[in-house]
Amino acid sequence: MPPIASSFRLLYDHLGLGLVSAVLFGAGMATSIPVIRRDARWLMAFPLWVVRQVLRLIGPNFAALRVFLTIFVFNSVAIFLYMVSGVFVVLPAAVAFLTGINIGIIVLKAGEVEMPSGGRPLAAAMAPNAEYEVAPWVSLCSVTVLILELPSFWISVGMGIGMARDLTRVGQYTLAHMGALLDPRIAAYLSIIVPALFLSALAETAAIRGHLRARRPPDGGEPGAGSL
Repeated sequence: MPPIASSFRLLYDHLGLGLVSAVLFGAGMATSIPVIRRDARWLMAFPLWVVRQVLRLIGPNFAALRVFLTIFVFNSVAIFLYMVSGVFVVLPAAVAFLTGINIGIIVLKAGEVEMPSGGRPLAAAMAPNAEYEVAPWVSLCSVTVLILELPSFWISVGMGIGMARDLTRVGQYTLAHMGALLDPRIAAYLSIIVPALFLSALAETAAIRGHLRARRPPDGGEPGAGSL
């Protein structure tokens, strides 16, 4: 069987565990609501710190290349680590749940995360001008991100869960067996997941550009600070 076909087969074999990952992720997002209501700052501190660091890397002007590189590198490294976290057995399932919590916190608290230039919160910076209609292709790009990025995350964590399951069998937690499990996963990651994340980062960069352009004043003047 050709290598790419083997990689697709591996992903197919882990669809069920990918669904488990999606359910855990959804449970985490639901949990983020009471976390915020109870003002559990010890749980909110890490995801809000991460999003602030990502915004600093992107820079106040949201230059397209910096946006793309930051998103692509961050997602690629994070998802690779999630995939290979099966060597720690219980970690992949915990990652799916905690990532759901973190994403939920970031979405719900976006109004309180200030831009690197200060002054405006992230949610306000990305909100379109009330008299400027967001172009249809912006929504298409946003949907493309969801279609590519979330399944890539879920199936990668599913492969991590599958790896953990195999390693917990009696006598299977060995370096040789870890290597045998990692090799096809890394091949699938490089041949399928990385290209999907590349396209997702392009679409997300385009969506951000579209939202920033929608902040142009209604008189047709130049965009405000932080626009492209």
